[in-house]
Amino acid sequence: MTSPARIVGLGLVVAVAATARSQSIPGAVLAKKEPHHHLVYEDSTLRVLRVRVPAHDTTLLHEHDPDYFWIALGASTVVNAKLGAPDATISSTDLSIHYTPGNFAHVARNPGTVPFDNITVELLEPQTAVRNLCEPAVADNPTDCRGASQRSAMFIGAAEHPAFATAKRRVSLVTIPPNTTIRPGVPTKSAWLIALDTLDVARSLAVRNLGPWIGGTMRLPNDPTWRIQNNNGKSVRFIAFVEP
Repeated sequence: MTSPARIVGLGLVVAVAATARSQSIPGAVLAKKEPHHHLVYEDSTLRVLRVRVPAHDTTLLHEHDPDYFWIALGASTVVNAKLGAPDATISSTDLSIHYTPGNFAHVARNPGTVPFDNITVELLEPQTAVRNLCEPAVADNPTDCRGASQRSAMFIGAAEHPAFATAKRRVSLVTIPPNTTIRPGVPTKSAWLIALDTLDVARSLAVRNLGPWIGGTMRLPNDPTWRIQNNNGKSVRFIAFVEP
């Protein structure tokens, strides 16, 4: 059973103990402790960090222990200075999704004139058989978009863009059109929605039979009666993290 989500600041003793156990690269801070990485949600399955590196700024050397993926919020270019490897320049288009194996430390430098914004999701369970669907999330691997449909089977009423999958999970970009209500479709073992813009949660969405949003993230219950209604005149987008 997944443990209850916690907001930063709660469970301090547990968090400190976990840091002591998991931090392993000398000189590096854990990503969730790096000042540009803002921890907004965590449970036993995933950890959500909202990241902003201003123009011409640089992060501290920080460690990603688990595998993770990130989605670019706006087009950007960042220099990935990975410990023990040559610097690599990564240019990302808006909403592009990237998967990265963990157990390394790096510094992210933003040489551009706009902030480098992203949502980073650390996967706290081991992942295997990572494969691309409709996004080249795993670099240098082919995509496989066969059978993909823009209409979501898991979130009735929404559009869905499958990004990648592992042996246990599936990640996609879900869009709720204006003035539309979505409901559960194909049953899933577990599912989370992560809003790309946390302001959308407060100003646009009405929910039924759901708990509170935490840092723009919602774990969906195994309840066929839940609903999310987009009352705004514009689309609202989410990352969907699902165990089919």
